[in-house]
Parts: sequence; structure tokens; C-alpha cells
Amino acid sequence: MGVVVPWPALVLRAVAAVSALADLALPMSCASCGAADERLCPPCLADMRACLWADGPRPVAPNPAPTGLPVTFSAGRYDGALSRTVSAYKDDGRRDCRPVLGEILAVSLQAALGQPPLAHHLRDGGPVLVVPVPTSRAARRRRGDAPLEALARAACAGFTTAEVRPVAVLRPRRRVEDQAGLSAARRAVNLEHSMQVRGRSEMLVAGAACILVDDVLTTGATLVEAARALRSGGAREVMAATICATQRRARASAARP
Repeated sequence: MGVVVPWPALVLRAVAAVSALADLALPMSCASCGAADERLCPPCLADMRACLWADGPRPVAPNPAPTGLPVTFSAGRYDGALSRTVSAYKDDGRRDCRPVLGEILAVSLQAALGQPPLAHHLRDGGPVLVVPVPTSRAARRRRGDAPLEALARAACAGFTTAEVRPVAVLRPRRRVEDQAGLSAARRAVNLEHSMQVRGRSEMLVAGAACILVDDVLTTGATLVEAARALRSGGAREVMAATICATQRRARASAARP
């Protein structure tokens, strides 16, 4: 990646990028609290920074961790202004928050790239495939787009094409229930064998090193299924990166970056 920016300053830089957007049709209210004339008001920006771990992204896992969960790096806790901004981006059409959230996801991505399996792959010539978890057909119809795919591209913008390649190689293979409100066990059953590698992407995935990206780590069921699909498609290494992790279910792993 290019110049390394101090971790807390990344959010400020991202907010500056949002403020520089030329499209005046974008909403001008705080994505977190709704305050007028600010896409992220100063109190919510401060709260968002407080949700990010001061020492940077760390490996996280639910407790108990589901079998098959890839090593996952996250930048902070799903709480306060950070959780509200993630939800606003994904479900309320606040696509103007993409630069902010993309910067945060990029640092989680960088932490994953520094781990031995992927670092070795980069030294051997790379690039690492950055794979967003697929959006269900129902969610794509409801939202009108696939916000996680756009977020993955934004997170990769600061890397070279020799380092990462954002590719939407996974697709849903059957309908699933809405995950909201489901227990960890029901989420796992709901998602089991629900994803597959797109036919046209099979050669790209075979033998590849991949980083799955998602917005939030909750029970881990989505990442487990996405990782299974990539491994079934022949991926050699699979890790994951998220913006944040739920604290009521997730704990920091014993290993630290």
C-alpha cells in the first residue's frame, strides 16, 4: 500500500474526502444522528473514532467460533456512530459514506495482507483476490445495488493492482431467510451451502489467495459459508477483513497482529 497514515487520522481523511464530493444531490445530514448540514457531524465523528481500536485492526472471532471461520481482521467494535453509519450506508442509501467506511475497511485489509500466508503470496507475485460476500437477490432488488461490492472496490483503491484485485466471484445458489434476529445456530443452517463460485470465475479462484470482505462480523456464519465456497472452488488461502465486529458475540483472538 502507499503512504501509511496514522490510524485515527484515517477517519478524518475519509471525512475530508466525503466533504469534497461534487454531487450536491447527495443528502446533507449526518448519517449517524441526522443532524443537518454534516455528512458526519463532529460529535458522531468523535464517537466513530472511539469505536476504532486504538492499536489498529486485530484478529477477532465469535465466542464460540464456528468451524471453518477464516482468520478475520476487524478495525473496531460495532457500536455507536460506527454501527449507525454502517447501517445507513447499507440499508438507508447513504452511499456517500463509502469513502469513510472504505478507508476503515482498507486498514483491516492491510492487516490481513501482512499475515504470513498472504504476505508470502504477495512476495511470490500476487495479487490477492478481495472477494465481497455476495448480496442476496432479494437484498439487491430492495437496495437497487450491491453496496458491499462498491465498498470492496473503495477499500482496494489505495493498493496497487499487483497487491489486490477486487472481484465479485461468489454468487448465491439458493434463497435464504433474512439473517436478522436468527440465532447463531439458525444462521449457520440458513446459510449452509448457499453460495458458490460463479462459473466464469472458476479458473480465477483455483489456486488463488483470497480475502473475504464484509461489513460486520456477528456470528461468523456468512464468512464460514463464503470461505467454504471459495475453498470448494479451489482457493489456496482464505482470510477475511471487516469494518467492525459485534462485541456481544465477538472477542479478540488470542493472537495479535
